[in-house]
Amino acid sequence: MNGVAPSIRPAARAGDPDAAFLATVAALRPLIAEHRSALAVGPDLPEPVAEALIDAGLAQLWLPRGLGGPEAHPLSVLAAIEALAELDGSVAWCAAISSGGASRFADLIDADVMRSLIPAGRKFAGSGSGQPTGTAVRHGSGWRINGRWSWASFCRYSSVSALMCVEIDGERPKLDENGRPSLRGVFIASKDVEVVGNWNAGGLRASGSHDVACTDIWVPNEQTIDGASLMMPRDRKPLYMLPMASAAAIAAIGVPLGIARASIDAFIDLAQTKTPHGGKVPLRLREDVQVAIARAETSLGAARAFARDTVSEFWWEAENGRPITLAWQAKLRRACWYAGHVGKQVVTSMYEAAGSSAVLEDLPFARQLRDVYAACQHMHYQDRLLVPTGRILLGLEADAPFI
Repeated sequence: MNGVAPSIRPAARAGDPDAAFLATVAALRPLIAEHRSALAVGPDLPEPVAEALIDAGLAQLWLPRGLGGPEAHPLSVLAAIEALAELDGSVAWCAAISSGGASRFADLIDADVMRSLIPAGRKFAGSGSGQPTGTAVRHGSGWRINGRWSWASFCRYSSVSALMCVEIDGERPKLDENGRPSLRGVFIASKDVEVVGNWNAGGLRASGSHDVACTDIWVPNEQTIDGASLMMPRDRKPLYMLPMASAAAIAAIGVPLGIARASIDAFIDLAQTKTPHGGKVPLRLREDVQVAIARAETSLGAARAFARDTVSEFWWEAENGRPITLAWQAKLRRACWYAGHVGKQVVTSMYEAAGSSAVLEDLPFARQLRDVYAACQHMHYQDRLLVPTGRILLGLEADAPFI
């Protein structure tokens, strides 16, 4: 390679808390490569890939230790999701949703109740939706659940579905003390949830982000939690006191970063040998290409450093019993937004630099472009979530209960 080596993330050193997770991800590389064609089509992960992801524990990174989970450090979660995204966007997305969803909130209900929902003696995946598009009606010692929820990624392989509902009192939504509809989080065995089977997207094609539906499903009160406690848990271990939006952002940050990392590396490999039509030298010897790769690497490094520094500082505050203020939530939100912003920029620039080769399906550029743009359509990366963070920076009230 004439002295030019691909720019890759430094390998984890012995004793590094991320090392075990990164080794686990690396072990999945051959299997994911073997099923590349199926992953490109979807709509779900190929069963061998899904089962391997679950068996590796990468779908329950935030499951409490008391329930047999790793209760992983937030930086380790970020690193694992980022490494998975280097291999495949859909695989990483499923792991992020499962770890940041049902397994993350398993601590919010009684441990024995949660054990009754998860498969005994084996690892599992979770799915669900934070959009309150279902209803919960009081019925005896439990609730009747009805509704349909979109974007329930990894739902075909999940054991537990965490769904958000609006409480109904009579025929109208019950209102909380602020005059807003009262919400209720509901944990349901996934076997009782219908998978609509309608996922058909240009990117993250194998994420299985189908709609799911419940029709008059009764769940006991012990499998539910009121919306206020779900959004801002209290009186628990630091990990499970993080606001829902903040925990979800930490799980999501690594997806665009990992896709961008893979895109840079793929372009460096291509640039060693490709000579564009009408050109005289390989891409790597062109000055404009050298500038493009330097810019991409620098931008990705800045986004990754900002993400890791912010998550580390955020976690230090939580571990030391400091309140998770809106200002801290805002900084984490900016880090998540910036990861998506840079991820799209980097992948787009590598796609353009690859020229006509980028459109070929046997190269990764088109898939990476589709995946990073599909992932960044999620609310985690949207400009509108910067409004409260900008208000805080300007000395105004955030005008939001959480960010």
